[in-house]
This record gives sequence, structure tokens and C-alpha cells, in this order.
Amino acid sequence: MKKFEYRLEELHIDIKSALNPAYTELHDQLEEKLNELGKEGWRLCGVNGCLYYFAREL
Repeated sequence: MKKFEYRLEELHIDIKSALNPAYTELHDQLEEKLNELGKEGWRLCGVNGCLYYFAREL
């Protein structure tokens, strides 16, 4: 049976509004963080506001 570990990240990056002048910078920051976690084997499972849920197989 597969086993997983889980991680919760609180990322305060608001990309809800493309009208925000800092949208591109914030988008890039989020993309960089998600890529960093992906390289460590973490897979994004869900998002609830600023909480990002990740899992990876042990």
C-alpha cells in the first residue's frame, strides 16, 4: 500500500485580481514557490484561501 506525507503551506500571495499592478510579480513568486516544492516531490492537492495543501509519496 502506498504511503504519503502531507504538508501545509500558508502562502500570502493574492493573485485574484489581474487589475492589481503587482499581479505579474506576485504570480511569478507563487510559480517559483510551487516549482521549488515540486522539485522536492511535493504535489499540490488543494487550495483554501492562502492555505496550500501538498502531498508526496514516501
